[in-house]
Formats: sequence, structure tokens, C-alpha cells
Amino acid sequence: MNTTPYTGFVSLEYIEPTICFTTEKCKIDENYPMEKLPVTELVNEDQPLVEFTDTNFPETGTLLQRSVIAGANTYFSEDDNQVLAEVAGYPRIVFCPVQDSEEKVLEVSIEPLFHLSDDRMEASIIIKPLLYNYTMLSSEDLYHMLTSAGIVSGIEYKQLNLIKKCIREKLTDLDQIVLARGRETIAGTDAYLRFELEIGPIAGELLQDGSIDFRERKIMVPVSAGQVIATHILATRGRPGVTVLGERLKQRPGQDIEIKTLEDAIYSSDKQQVSATSDGVLSVVQDSVIKVCSKQEIPGDIDYSTGNIESRNSVIIHGSVFPGFRVKTGGDLEIRGSVMSTQISCLSNIVIKGGIIGSKSWVSATGDIDINFIEKGEIHCEGNCVIRKQCYYSHISSGGSIRCKELSAIIGGELISEGCVSIGDAGASGADPAFIAAGVVAERLYQSRKLELQLKEHEVSIIQRVKGYTGVARTKKLRSLKGGIEEMKLQHLRINMIPGTGHYSHSIEETDAVRPATQITTQNDQTDTESVDIGSITIDIHGTVFAGTLLQIGNRTLTVEHTTSGRKFKLDDTKSHILAMPLR
Repeated sequence: MNTTPYTGFVSLEYIEPTICFTTEKCKIDENYPMEKLPVTELVNEDQPLVEFTDTNFPETGTLLQRSVIAGANTYFSEDDNQVLAEVAGYPRIVFCPVQDSEEKVLEVSIEPLFHLSDDRMEASIIIKPLLYNYTMLSSEDLYHMLTSAGIVSGIEYKQLNLIKKCIREKLTDLDQIVLARGRETIAGTDAYLRFELEIGPIAGELLQDGSIDFRERKIMVPVSAGQVIATHILATRGRPGVTVLGERLKQRPGQDIEIKTLEDAIYSSDKQQVSATSDGVLSVVQDSVIKVCSKQEIPGDIDYSTGNIESRNSVIIHGSVFPGFRVKTGGDLEIRGSVMSTQISCLSNIVIKGGIIGSKSWVSATGDIDINFIEKGEIHCEGNCVIRKQCYYSHISSGGSIRCKELSAIIGGELISEGCVSIGDAGASGADPAFIAAGVVAERLYQSRKLELQLKEHEVSIIQRVKGYTGVARTKKLRSLKGGIEEMKLQHLRINMIPGTGHYSHSIEETDAVRPATQITTQNDQTDTESVDIGSITIDIHGTVFAGTLLQIGNRTLTVEHTTSGRKFKLDDTKSHILAMPLR
């Protein structure tokens, strides 16, 4: 909209209002003596700005009263003859054209004396040059005007003296001065277990400097009867914040943890401590499940000489596990050889010094899994998964993060993690594309794929079933069968992949259109308080990511179009698209 500053002339066609404040022109700078800027006096709250007071010029057919608009921070008097200021500030009047008319209306607005930041955590005073020609504002006047504007919290009284100095000494280099700051919220700290003995590094743990700890995990830590293993450090509530308007901002309280003890470990809620009830070795699962059990060592391979192994204890196997022989443990499991086409399950953590080989290899753990390499195998763990060398056409799902060393390679297969993913190379020349997902619940992804397969099968069956119908009967039958497909499509689109959120994003009735599965859009990507912060979930590729690699973060997917290196993939601010940016 084009506007023209009001110059104060009297029109012969309109009855003009009276201007109730002073306007002058000030030099912009000493270097530009001929150029001047119109400025106005500072007006107070409820002060009249314009008014129609001259009754000597009644309206006639050719002489009309000028139309006036009460713009930002102004309002009309009860008789509509005055426009008054809602806040203290600097008035401004402009001519505004009327659409499809030659008439121009007068818009009156106020630039407030006090400016609030968008989050209302900071208040500043705006100082205009013409203010210097008027009665100097005292600290008491400023304080009264501040409170009248609703600014009551975080006022910095030293700044009031600075403002007086700027006005007194005409310091034009400071035209906006912060005079109040709100108090930020302080989030509470989450509860955790402070271990009273050295449990060693946890492989794949993200350190404070952003690096990943790939030291070998220390397991089978010995403990004695009565020894205190860990102390429960309680969560804190944090501190609420306050805006400069005195609004209370709710803080995020720390989350407590559920402590579980198994076998020869016990938790005392009075002492907030976990202790061992007998001698044994320690297993820590996902930082909150503590077990103390016996240690069992097997000197060689798991084969016909040993048979299957099923133990409630922690087990060290000094050799390999041969095809067809199963191992199941309640405590930590360390295999110093390899796993070959067999099944391994553990209710704690697994460390495999060798590799996992064979399409029938299946390894599962309630805690973390740390391996050297895997070829055509399958891994499921509820904690972190660490791969030190290579993942070749294998399927891995993790309830934590997947961490691969920078020189590792992921060729074909898929990696699905509820946390972040960090790998070396993704793909290889001539290999099938790999699928890498972060911030995704594997079970929901599998359900989505199953529904997609059922949809395709259902569509094929429809074609077969309507072949025997013709004319109107064919049309009716086709319509009834398609109704079932549409419902399946909507259910497929509603599946929410993000951990900690509801299984479905919204009701079928709220889904307004069927969209391609690769461009899933949910109304609420993250609404649950216990969901992961999907905006912080990343896929870090330290080496090369080959064209064709399919990435997924939460409910969003991206196919890498060009081979590139050293990239961090994450969601944009709207959580609608996956962005690629330099890793460092």
C-alpha cells in the first residue's frame, strides 16, 4: 500500500482534523546539512493525536470531513472525534489511498516508546532525536511509564541513568537501549545412577565434546557382597522463568528413572542406593537395570562338544559359536570369536570380538551390542549398537543409537535406529542402495511395510474379482472394494514413526487426502512429552554417501541423488524436509 506522510496542509475539498502534537524536521547528519528527517514529539498514553474541533466548516455536498483510520496502538474516542494514543510513543500520520477511489484517508499510528522482543524477554526504550528538545525524563517518570506499559519484571535501574545521560548529552549513536530483561527458565536435571565403582567405558557413547567413545566396553566387572554399586541421584525441578511483563514461564522438570535390580542386586529406596547381595559380576543395561550374577567361562567354541548354552549368568565364550548352536544368557555375553548362522539372545549386553556371518545369524540383546562386522545377518537391540568395521547386506534395528567407526562401510541392507546414526561410508559402487533410518521405531516401520504389501495384494485381488462382473454390477462391486483400499491407505499414512509419540498421528476422519507413502505428512510430528526431540536427530556420514541411498528421519524420507562426502542429515525447522549440510 502506498502511503504519503502528512504535511499539515489544509485541503479545500475536505474538513481536515487538528493535529495535537508537534512535528519538526531534524538534520540527518552534519555531513548532509540539506537533508532533514521529520520527527515528532513524545506523547503519553491516552493523549489526543488528532481531533475534529472546528465547527465553522460543516459538511456540505462538496466539503466532506476527512476519513481517519486509528492505526497501530491508537483508538477512537467515544464520540469518534478524536484519535488517542494507546501507549506512550511517537505518533505518525500518513495518507493512505482508498481502493478504486481518488480519496485518501488519514491513518494515525504510534511507534511505542518501549519495544518488546517477540518472546517478551527483553524490553528496550526507543529514543528519537526530537525528544532532546523537551522536558527531560527523570528516572521516576520512566519507571512510571514502564509500569504503565506493563513492564514490571527484570528492570535494570542502571539503564535508567544511562537513558537520562543519552537524553541530556544528546548521544545519537544510541537510539535503542535495553532496560529490562526477563528471567530465563532453567530446566530440571534428569535423575541418573552415579556408579560408585569403575564400570569402564560404554562403547558408542556420545561424549560432551560431540565425539564418540569407541573404546572397548568393559564388562564382567567384579563386585562383592554388600558393596554399594550405584547411588540414585534424584531429578531436580528446575526454575521457572518470568517475562518482562511478569508472565510466569513453566520450566521443564527433570524426569525420574525407574531402577530395576535383578538376580543378586537390591535397591534401597531409603538410602537411594543399589547394592550387591552376593559376590559376582555386574551387568548394567541401559543405565537403569542392574544385575549381579555369577560369571561362567567357556574355554573354546560352542559346538557338539558343548551343545547349546542357556545361562542366567554372565558368560564369556573364548571361541566361536558354530552353525545350529544357540546361546542364551541373562547377564552380559562376550564372544571372543565369531557367530556363524545361529541365534544369540541376551537379557543384558553383548560384545562380539569377531563377526556375525550368515543369513541365518540372528543376535538380540536387551542392552547394547558391540560387534566387529556383520555379513548378511540380523541384529535387534534395545540399547546402542556399535559396528567397528563393516555391515554387509544386513538388517539392524536399535532402540538407542547406531554408531559406526569413521572408516566403516555400510553396503546394502538397512540400519534403523530410534536415536541417531553415525557411519563411515554409505553404499558402494555397483551395490544395492542402503536404507538408513534415524528417529524411527522399527516395529512401526515394519507394520507400515506390511500394510503397503497388503495394499498391493488387495489391488491385484480387486482386479481379479471384478472380472466376472459387467455394467452397473461391475461398477458397484468396484466401488465397494475400493472403499476398503482407501481405509487401508489412510491407516498406512497415519502410522507415526517417531519414538515416544502415539502410534498413529491423527484419526482417519482428520486425514483430508491420500499422499504418497514416501512423503508422509502428519499433523503432529511430535506432541508427546516423552517423545524424542526429532529436531536433534541426525544421520552423520563421515565418509562417502552414494547416490540412491535412502534416508529416513522420523516421518520424512530422502533419496540421495548425487554421491557426496562428509554430510550431516537432519530435519529443517518445519520438520517437513531432510536437509544435507557439511558435517564439520
